[in-house]
Amino acid sequence: MNKINKKKVIKYSDFISNYFYQQIAFLITSFLVKTKITPNIITLISLFLGIISAILVYLRSPILAIIFLNFSFILDCVDGQLARVKKLESDFGMWLDNVSDRIVENIIILSIGFLYINNTFLIKGVLLLIFLNMLYAYMNDMVIYQGKIYRTLTVKEKIIFSPIYFISRSMIIPLLSLLIIFPSKFVWILNAFYFYGIIFKIYREISGKI
Repeated sequence: MNKINKKKVIKYSDFISNYFYQQIAFLITSFLVKTKITPNIITLISLFLGIISAILVYLRSPILAIIFLNFSFILDCVDGQLARVKKLESDFGMWLDNVSDRIVENIIILSIGFLYINNTFLIKGVLLLIFLNMLYAYMNDMVIYQGKIYRTLTVKEKIIFSPIYFISRSMIIPLLSLLIIFPSKFVWILNAFYFYGIIFKIYREISGKI
């Protein structure tokens, strides 16, 4: 196979993803493109690593949990890159990828909840976070499926809202990593991010600018 065109393979989403996670993923993709491994297999491996991360959270091994969580996300980047290189993009692959993402994020949050089951205040934050995570994901998917993209923002909106608009996985994963170490603080920080993101999406929908 000819040399992979890096610019065509790496789909820009945000700074962290483009210059960190996607770069590491590209190295793996460059190797896997020579194999018969499909993007959906990579998605399932990513899901498996995410589940291991959640188990490690519950077993009080935060550093290992964070390593597995971040490698799970790197593979989440690989599946998309591999699909583009091998021209295997499909609706099922997109659905599997989205479902896998939600499972990983929420079982990490649930593991933290079970770990601190006697902390009522933290449990409330965990339950709220799961709800907001699912709501935001649903709204975000609707935006993606309708082909509504970031460049439609006005300059003012880009300045004010771009950090919130990009509550992408490359932002969520580092925040989840911090949540694993500092659950009582970051559960509410994550809730605030999701809440603001949801309000912004509702505002854009109502204003007709989305």
